[in-house]
Amino acid sequence: MWRHANVPVTPQEVVPMSSPATAPPAPNNLKRIVAASLIGTTVEWYDDSSDRS
Repeated sequence: MWRHANVPVTPQEVVPMSSPATAPPAPNNLKRIVAASLIGTTVEWYDDSSDRS
């Protein structure tokens, strides 16, 4: 059977998907992330719409 060179073969080589670095953000950080995303999207939209004028 053909296998890709980087595919783990033994269970010891498998890394779990969940770790502290990839855990969901805390609720207070989530509000900050949503606010920053909204501000960034608004700036990009305004910049793009002003280029079309």
